[in-house]
Amino acid sequence: MHISGKPQKTKAPGLTKRLALAAEYVRAGKTVADVGCDHGKLSAFLLKSEKTPFVYATDIREKPLQKTEKLLSELGLEGRYCCLKTDGLNGVPAGAAQDIVMAGIGADVTAHIISEAEWLCDEDIHLVLVPASKRERLRRFLAAEGFETEREEAVVDHDHCYTVMSIYYTGNKREISVKEAWLGKIDTSTPDGKEYLAQIIRRMNDVIEAVNDADNEHRIEAETFLEELNDNCSGT
Repeated sequence: MHISGKPQKTKAPGLTKRLALAAEYVRAGKTVADVGCDHGKLSAFLLKSEKTPFVYATDIREKPLQKTEKLLSELGLEGRYCCLKTDGLNGVPAGAAQDIVMAGIGADVTAHIISEAEWLCDEDIHLVLVPASKRERLRRFLAAEGFETEREEAVVDHDHCYTVMSIYYTGNKREISVKEAWLGKIDTSTPDGKEYLAQIIRRMNDVIEAVNDADNEHRIEAETFLEELNDNCSGT
């Protein structure tokens, strides 16, 4: 549905560091699906900056969607968006959006949304993912389902580490190493990348210290990650 009304604002709201990077990843001129749009600031920025001609803004919750509708209407963007109260991409016509942004959604929910939309298995579709949790599980899912990470960057935003992923479908299904599952393609030489890696190392060491059972899967995962990381650093 489209919301009509007289525009009251002239400038789109600012974005957090992680959403600004997600906006940068979006391809110019492509229709966007902003899944889990929340407050609508990303949709507003993409439309107001003319980076995208049209946005499908979806959210499963009524109140955030109302905020998005109100914001986009006040910015005078009528006719350039469709707000949908729905689960994931349900209701978005297959192929109608070419760039799909999912920011602030947990890995398991993100994987579910991708699994439910078979039309995303298309080399022309671009996923921009900013998972809120369990990034290692999402990376494993994507690789197993034939998606490839083109680009990925760590972002430290309000003292929390995030990652922004640029993903395309290739059909090449594979298993990935423990190190790739936890780090993906993040450049750990950047300040944010260094902090991202440091947090993972602290987490792995905490697991090893807390779990005495050598056969525990979490301890094995932690030890394997540190071994693969050390192998990579030593060039072996």
